[in-house]
Amino acid sequence: MKCLENNAENIKEAIKVLKAGGVIAHPADTCYGLAADLMNESALKRLQQIKGRDAGKPMSIMLPAYLKPKISQYAVLNEFSEAVCEKLLPGPITIVLPKGPKIPDYFFPEMPTVGIRIPYDAKTNDLLMAFNGPLITTSANLSDQPVCCSCQDVISVFKNNEHYPDLLLDGEIHGACLPSTVITLENDRVRILRPGPMEKEQMEAILGLTAE
Repeated sequence: MKCLENNAENIKEAIKVLKAGGVIAHPADTCYGLAADLMNESALKRLQQIKGRDAGKPMSIMLPAYLKPKISQYAVLNEFSEAVCEKLLPGPITIVLPKGPKIPDYFFPEMPTVGIRIPYDAKTNDLLMAFNGPLITTSANLSDQPVCCSCQDVISVFKNNEHYPDLLLDGEIHGACLPSTVITLENDRVRILRPGPMEKEQMEAILGLTAE
């Protein structure tokens, strides 16, 4: 494993890996992440192997910013959830919503919901734009272990593992290096499932309502 500069040429290489069913590690607007093709079942299984993660523990998806108007293809929205998505995305947040029609049947079939992300940093959006579609996303770490904040962290975590990312993009994490804030929307209320870089007070100020 080696860290590749996060530039246009290496993003093209990352896309080749993703299209072939591989897994990449990349800097994001939260912490280092792992990404794989949502529409490739074997890519999901490889991602689970790399994480050492139970197959029933769900992962989220991330969309390029240009797909924001089409979130309803991946999640079922009502007037309230559509307004929340409009105000909070892009951002360092995952919004858990009922699955939409474009979520594959093999993607955690026991779960009726899916976490939706639209990252706000330019490099991650460049990656998503180049891929031209949704990616499975999860933090670049072993399951239940601390997150990685640099490419060297990723190498240190996975160098002795049987399974590891196929390509690593180098880059800085701007901010606190935390996994995304996770919220769910129930009965037109916002409930925080996991605190993160978007703090409760900030979210409430943006939305003009109280989060639980």
